[in-house]
Amino acid sequence: MIMAIIYSRYQTYRLVEKHFQVEKNTQLKIKKGESSAYTIAQISDSHFSPFYQPERFTKIVHKLNQSKPEIILFTGDLIENYNYWQTHDCEAISRQLAAIQASVGKFAILGNHDYRSEGAVAVKKILLDGGFTLLENESILVDGISLTGIDDGQEGTPDYTTQPLPAPFSILMVHEPDQVKKISDISSFDLILAGHSHGGQIRFPFFPYKNYGSKIYDKGIYPLSSTTNLVVNTGLGTTGPPLRFRVTPEILYFHIEKGSE
Repeated sequence: MIMAIIYSRYQTYRLVEKHFQVEKNTQLKIKKGESSAYTIAQISDSHFSPFYQPERFTKIVHKLNQSKPEIILFTGDLIENYNYWQTHDCEAISRQLAAIQASVGKFAILGNHDYRSEGAVAVKKILLDGGFTLLENESILVDGISLTGIDDGQEGTPDYTTQPLPAPFSILMVHEPDQVKKISDISSFDLILAGHSHGGQIRFPFFPYKNYGSKIYDKGIYPLSSTTNLVVNTGLGTTGPPLRFRVTPEILYFHIEKGSE
């Protein structure tokens, strides 16, 4: 038991980077290595807490900047609970976020933990001070891509009628992957990115834990239609016990090849 706990704690410090080739109207393909194509990076669920302090995020900043993505997307749960951060240095988180470089822009949505202890206003400020644009039930055009962000399904006020703008390629960010079941015109989006689940975080063989909001979709790629793919990011931090078992923290990169838009 002690060895299992040590291993599970060690897993929280690991990191994998996964690369996907994105072509419109086709299933995502896993790529090996980096790409010179247009790159969008997704991070999620940092859950800054007593167990995940801002200095730990330096590794994430380094990896992202090394990959030089045009766009960075954050799909919610920046902090674990504002009850802790209202008496600690929130600016340290903003400084780390500000250190992330993206030539076109950085965009985010809120997750359910960002609302805890009435923390939404503070989390929004942390993200804005870190150079992120917050999307709340809205769509914007970013370098010819339609980017939509819908609010959290548990604590926020999501508007599932939010539509993409006319563009060759459209991306939707939701925090909880099961929110896609409430979107009527799912095929209007080419790529949907979510987090929340942590991939189960402590994933026992045969009996993976699935929390509310990710009971249906909890890890990896899900083709929702012939033209739409959902990808669920396992996140960076932890909630509850600071342990991970058989689920490694990850950064995801989506490479849009020339001509695929």
